[in-house]
Amino acid sequence: MQADSLRAAVYALGFALSLAGFGAHAQQARGVNPAEIDSRFDVILKRVELDSTGSTTSLTLKYDYRLNNQWGLNFELPVYTRLSQPGFSRTGTGDFFARARWIVPSGQWTYGASAETVLPVASKDELGTGRYQANVGALVVRAFSPSVLGAAVLKQVTSVGGDSSRASFSNTEFRIVPVLILDQGWALTGEIRQTWEHKSNLSWQRIEATLNKQFDKNWAGSVSLGTDTGDRKDRGAVSLATKYFF
Repeated sequence: MQADSLRAAVYALGFALSLAGFGAHAQQARGVNPAEIDSRFDVILKRVELDSTGSTTSLTLKYDYRLNNQWGLNFELPVYTRLSQPGFSRTGTGDFFARARWIVPSGQWTYGASAETVLPVASKDELGTGRYQANVGALVVRAFSPSVLGAAVLKQVTSVGGDSSRASFSNTEFRIVPVLILDQGWALTGEIRQTWEHKSNLSWQRIEATLNKQFDKNWAGSVSLGTDTGDRKDRGAVSLATKYFF
């Protein structure tokens, strides 16, 4: 990572260490099991150092709504995104995501499916795809113990219309998500993701680690460090999230 990435990582580490001073008697971390359905509101700040000289900074609002034990909805909008490169910058909002999730527990296993639509409402072309999307996913989660979980997620991303001057796309993603639930409201989660872009024959990988802390029944926070490699590599990313559970 370059200097900006290192500064961001230091800030993130400071944030993570500051969490240790809160919630000494906090309950178990919430929202870390991929099979959980919660009602919550997230504020997510993320910075990505691009492979070439440049960066993106975004502030995203995300709302999850629990319909019942098996069904949930969530909505996501980057309300501020700044793309910066030498001699070029764009600032505005991103595309809007809406998802429906369905899960079925079965002993130590949980199975699930999801449907997602994306509306190309970004205020600048460079901040969105310009295409509507109809995406589907499948999920399986295995509880090896009360504190150790593993998940596998398969997702198909497909553009279905929108600006005909913008490139259409069809991506397949496969993710492995390990989860380690610790004492005092702490949890560690990870993600290993492989993405294939079928129309361009490009592929790339993502590796991410997240430290989660549950402050009390309602409030939680997390810090994540990750990077993309392969055909769409970057120089590293850091994100901070504050979560309120209803």
